[in-house]
Amino acid sequence: MATLYDGKMATIYDAMYQTFVDYDEEYKFYNQLIHEYKCKTVLEIGSGTGNLAKRFQENHQDYIGLDYSTSMIAIAKERTKNCRFILGDMRDFNLEKKVDSIIITGRSTSYLTSNEDVNETFNSLHNNITDDGIIIFDFIDANRFIPYANENQLIIHKAEHEGTDYLRESTWETTLLENFMLDWTAKYYIIQNQEKELIATDFSTVRVFTLNEMQLFLYMNGFQIIKTIDRKTYAYDTYVIVAKKRT
Repeated sequence: MATLYDGKMATIYDAMYQTFVDYDEEYKFYNQLIHEYKCKTVLEIGSGTGNLAKRFQENHQDYIGLDYSTSMIAIAKERTKNCRFILGDMRDFNLEKKVDSIIITGRSTSYLTSNEDVNETFNSLHNNITDDGIIIFDFIDANRFIPYANENQLIIHKAEHEGTDYLRESTWETTLLENFMLDWTAKYYIIQNQEKELIATDFSTVRVFTLNEMQLFLYMNGFQIIKTIDRKTYAYDTYVIVAKKRT
């Protein structure tokens, strides 16, 4: 798994996603599920720059964030002074004490490009939740996204944050699919005087999944699905899965 959003990309990500994502709504969505299943402790994987962490902290919840990027965690620590963040890999981590809910947010499952990555991640989740605990995660729906990416060779997103206008131009290479993987190239610009200035280029190989694939991965790793939510999120059609250990 590649190093994600390090250096200035972490700052650009943080600025643009303030427009892309309604973090109050995002917190409400996950928090409602956590309370529905009477969870008291939560680990967020893909905690990024701490936007959800801030909201968990403001509501005095027992929260830990885990992220793969040192730069993202540095921003998160500035945003939320008293939250605990762990630099780690979702495929292989060990908490000091098991939690009763683990959420993987922001479609971070997209970076699990091999079957081994997926199996290792679910095994780590299984080892770090209580027997009655739940996992909640989202993933991009391959059946809807691949046709969309094929039909839209250039995908543009605009954002504004603290008086700066941003533009992202994304291209997706879908001709050579293995495990429904796509090569994603994104060019980031700021707009000044109606002219765009390139500030960063990012390349990633990501994976999208079918619902049936995820169902089988969970089953093979000792989980059973208790809820499936078809959810439209920023730029993508996604599914959200709630699962628990299989008894």
